[in-house]
This record gives sequence, C-alpha cells and structure tokens, in this order.
Amino acid sequence: MLLKEFTLREDPKEAVCTASALGLYWIEINGKRVGEAFMTPGFTDYRQMLQVQRYDVADLLKKGKNRIEMTVNAGWYSGRFGLGETSKIYGDVPAGMLSLEVRYADGKKEAFATDERWEARESHIRFSGIYDGEIWDFTKECKPLTPVVAEYDESRFVPQMCEPVKNIERIGVKRVFYTPKGELVYDFGQNLTGVAEVKTDEDFDGTLVLTFAEVPDGEGNFYTENLRSAKATDKLTGRGAHTFAPEFTFHGFRYMRVQGAKLREENICALVRHTDMKRTGSIRTDSKLFNRLLENAVWSQRDNFLDIPTDCPQRDERLGWTGDINVFCRTAAYNYDIRAFMKKWLATLRQEQLPGGEIPHVIPDVLGWSGTDAVWGDCVTMIPWTLYRMYGEESFLSENYGAMKKFLQAVERSTENGLVMRGHQYGDWLALDGEKYFSSSCRGGTDEYFIANVFYAVSLGIVAETAKILGDEETSGYCAERRKKLLSDMEDEYFTARGRLACDTVTARVLLLHFGLVPERRRKRLARELNDMVAARGYHVTTGFAGTPYLLFALADNGYAETAEKVLFNETYPGWLYEVKLGATTIWERWNGYLSDGPNREAVSMNSYNHYAYGSFMEYVYRRITGIEASAPGFGRVKISPQPCQNLLNIRAEYDSVHGKILSGYEINGKEITYYAEIPEGVQAEIYLPGSEKPEAVGGGKYTFVRETASAFPGNRA
Repeated sequence: MLLKEFTLREDPKEAVCTASALGLYWIEINGKRVGEAFMTPGFTDYRQMLQVQRYDVADLLKKGKNRIEMTVNAGWYSGRFGLGETSKIYGDVPAGMLSLEVRYADGKKEAFATDERWEARESHIRFSGIYDGEIWDFTKECKPLTPVVAEYDESRFVPQMCEPVKNIERIGVKRVFYTPKGELVYDFGQNLTGVAEVKTDEDFDGTLVLTFAEVPDGEGNFYTENLRSAKATDKLTGRGAHTFAPEFTFHGFRYMRVQGAKLREENICALVRHTDMKRTGSIRTDSKLFNRLLENAVWSQRDNFLDIPTDCPQRDERLGWTGDINVFCRTAAYNYDIRAFMKKWLATLRQEQLPGGEIPHVIPDVLGWSGTDAVWGDCVTMIPWTLYRMYGEESFLSENYGAMKKFLQAVERSTENGLVMRGHQYGDWLALDGEKYFSSSCRGGTDEYFIANVFYAVSLGIVAETAKILGDEETSGYCAERRKKLLSDMEDEYFTARGRLACDTVTARVLLLHFGLVPERRRKRLARELNDMVAARGYHVTTGFAGTPYLLFALADNGYAETAEKVLFNETYPGWLYEVKLGATTIWERWNGYLSDGPNREAVSMNSYNHYAYGSFMEYVYRRITGIEASAPGFGRVKISPQPCQNLLNIRAEYDSVHGKILSGYEINGKEITYYAEIPEGVQAEIYLPGSEKPEAVGGGKYTFVRETASAFPGNRA
C-alpha cells in the first residue's frame, strides 16, 4: 500500500486523479473507493503499452486533512501467469503511479504525485494471484515498507482504451448442500466469472476458506481437477463483522465450498465481473431449452470478456487465444458492442506480431508461441474484416492493414509448389472425428495443411478486398491473383480426376462450401456428400474449432436447411442441446467434456466448462434463422431473410446496429406464419420471405407479413 496524507485549504472545485500500475491497483480516498473499475490498469504488453485511468474525485476530498491510499498487486505483470508456474513475465515487482491535481474556486491549483516521500506499508491483503486467489488477514499488523522509485518510459502511456471491468451483476445463492464427502457447498445456479462477496457476523473469529468449482464430479462431490494447478481459493481471517470481496483475482465458478464456518445464504452473493460493454443483441424463442442454450453462449462471452478475450476463466490459463476469438468474433459483435474492446486487443496484437509477420498464439503474448497457424494466425485478417462489416468503421482495416500484409508474407514462406506445407498447425482443434484414430491428438481428422490452405485463401481474399477499399490496387490485384492460383493448386492437390475429395471429412467439405473455394461444378456433389455424412453421424456435431462455426451455414446455404436444423436441435451426444440437458449454463470447451457419469476423466488436463468458441452457433441464429444480415458495412443497408425452424413456433431477434435497432422474427399459428421486421430510419432493406419470388424493398419502419405456414418449410432443397 502506498499512502499519503495531505491538507487542502478548502473544498476543491475540481479534482482529477490519474493512476496506473505495473501490475494491478485500486485507490481509496478518505476511506472511500475511487471509481468502479476492477483489474486496472488492464492487461497489455506492459513493455510496450500501459493504460492510464483518470477519475473525478472532487466529491471524495474535503477541506483540511485528507488521506489517499493506493494498493498495488503483481497481477498479470509479475504474478504467476501463463502455463504452469511461470511468473514475473514482464517484471520482478509491481509498482504504482498516481497523481492528484486539485483546482480551487479561485482558479489556483495544487498537485500531489507518487514519489519517494510517500509512505509504503503492507496491506491486509497478504497474497493475491489471478490463478490462486486472494488471502486477507485483518489480524496481522501492516508493517512499514521502504518505497523504491521504478523507471518507466512515459511515451508508452496511453489513455484507457476500452470500457473498464466492473461488477456487472449480483447473483444470490440458489442452493446450499453437503456433498457425499460431507463438504459444505453453495450453488449460485450459474457458471460465471467474478468473485464471491461474503459477510461475517459480529461473533465471527477465525478463518474462512472459499474454494471455487464449475461442476460436481460423477458422485456429486466438489470437483476442481480441471482447474489444473490453479488453487482458486480465497481466505479471510478476522474477528467480528467484515464484508469480504477479493480485489485482484477472479474465478470461473458456479459452486463455492466453504470451510471454517457456515454462512447464512443472505450473507453471500456472487459478483459477476467483466468488461462493461453495451448489450446490442438478443434472441428469444418459445423453447425454454433453446433459450437456455442462447443464454449459455452469452454467458460464456461475458465470462471471457474480462479486459481481453480469454479462452477460459477458471484454470491456470485464461489467455487471449487468437483462434477462439477469431471464430466467435461475429457472434460477439451481435451480442455486444465490442468495438473499443477489440481495438485495444488488436493494438496489442500489432505490437506483438513478429518482425517476420508471424502471429503469437495468445495476445498478450505470455507464452512465446507464434506462427502462421490456420484460424489462430488468420485472426489478424479475419477479425478486422468482421469488425469492419459489423460496424462500418474503416479504421479496423487501415490500422491493421500493415499487419495483414506481413502475415501473408509469413504464410507464403511456408508454401511449397504454391501450397502451405510447413509449420505448426492446430488443425480442426478438438474435433471428435480424429480421436478414434489419434487418441493422443486434439487436432481432429482433417488434414492440417488442407485447413491451412483454406484459411490462406480466406485471408488472401480479405486482404485483396481491404487493399481495394484502402486504394492499394497493386496489392489488391496481387492477392486476388495469388488466391486464384492457390485455389487451382488446391483443386489439383485435393480432388481426384473424377471429382472425389481426397480429404474425406465433414470439416473439409464445410470449409470449401462455406468459403466458396470450389468451382460451381463441384458444389452440388460436395453439399450432397456433406449432408449424407452428417446424417450418417446421427445429425451430431463431430467437427472442431475450424469446422463447427461454419457447419450450419454450409448445410443451409447449399439447400440443406432441414439438416442444419436437425443438427442444431439434436438433444443427444455430441451436440449443443446435449450440454443443456446435462445442466450446462455456459458453453463447454469439448463436446465430451461432461458425460453421463461425470467429467471426462480422459481430458482432465484440458476441460473447461466455459469456452465461447462453440457458442458461434448463435451467429447462425441471427443471420439465418432470423435472417438479420448486413448488405453493406455497418448495416448501412440491411437484408432480412428468415429461415424458420420447425422446432421453434416463434422467435424474435433484435440487434442495435450503429444505424439503429433492427428486428426480425416470426410466429407460427396453425396454418399461418407471421413475419415481423423493423428497420431503422434512413436505412434501406430487402426482405426475403420463404416461398416469395422476389424481395420486398423497404425503408425505415415496422413491417408485418402473413403467409401460409407450409411455404416456410420446403425441406431440403438440394
């Protein structure tokens, strides 16, 4: 804790506190918290960029004596973080910086700033780690410390770039029970990211130990094996009444085990913490089960959008994996306004891109792993393009254009005879179709370099379009020609003379069809084969991170919408609703993460129950089932083209675009189906209804169309 006492000659008219830290911090003035943000200053590559926060604190100051306290912790900067026991990634010890500028009614100013004259002492927080939790002890003396001034290049300071992390919601205890082993457990009914707030009574004297978990084991006991080395444990030692909520850590949890006392339910709540983004999209249907699945996708986004887009919030990882956010980005942008959030993350990505163009696998790069891995590396082209299409802001392209081109140059160096043939690849990560043959592999059954060439073609196409928009015709032409040659080489490599696809998997067909990478003469056969393969697998999802986000699109957009519906609404393993039927309240990392007899024992070391990647199905619901689609960047023009589902009698989706609210939905009433649409003022739209020969061209307003129900369900049309 850094602290200073000072005297003001009168109540200030204005007062601004500016602060940051190498690590994490929070501030109190005269015993009151400054601001509502947590985990400040946020997670960046501290060696290159450090965010600075500004607070209006005039109301916290007074004439006479005042006291300011800044508590600083290691956090991402020097605490244990990464994989395993890694620590001190950016530095050895945390440091805080604070300045306070006061202006009086007569216009005169007074300023205070951290220096060697500030007092330093221990705080009641005896330990805090992002993975391991926080320990508070109110019975220990807070001993004096000697402050040391740390050097830092002020040119690296930047203002707060996105919305802060806040306490967004309070969730009470839903159930209290004892496990078969006799342990006391509190169930909050929702897997979430945050901390628990607990209150002790006046007669309390001792230590509370709070441990957090996502799921029970097969016997109903408290289960933390999937957290790996993360202790995820908070401790409070004290006497009397205290309100305890950790400052510098967060947990991914639904269940909390309590040792040391039995607390009353009303004295406990879960504080949901994540970046305070504006909600922009929502979907509601008549199906309770499907609504729960939609909520699961939103919850996994909330839980993993804590300052950076993480893979998971619970185990000793919580990293900004590039592949995960790449496949989920459009879904995320429908659900929330993620412009500022992603601009901050992309700024770090550009700083950490290697000189040769390779992309780190996680951003910020705390692992030192990088390459041109398909999907993961392609985040540098695909994410800016997605954000440009969703928000219409050309800056997403211009800011990242140089990084896009450098990445393509890196991919080009991994080619032989025109095709990508070298380098590390994640393949179709966690697909089930490879496990029976490669039980030790997570990469699925689809050839890794086939996937790499697919996404190389995707990135070439994006950069060609980006270059055209930015006026770089030379690069646009080159990328377009390189893509054309690549597709020709892929056809020669992966198709036999009679048209059989050598890479005989669901994902291979999904990718070729969805991204339009095959000549029209091959499309019909590939679509038929895809449909047959999905049907043969009982309409289950066996694809992984590369194939799953595009599976439903590839089916529906090629005449097999009925098959897509059967996959989406399948309630048996493996599939989305199977998870819901087993009680999931977030999206799982693995299709087989939890089985009928409990957690998957063969996947303990990598088994998160809060991963948003497979939540990308929600993009399909927005764009196909309710049909809300951008015809121009930022929804400057809109296409409404609903594809009703027989499993849903009614559905209503809203999206608050940068041009205003867009609504689409339908309601089935016997032999009639009523479609609803709302278009913002000043926006032109085309409304395509099933069975209609041509679209309705409309402007801003509300519209209703009544049709025969039969016209909405033509079945598979291929």
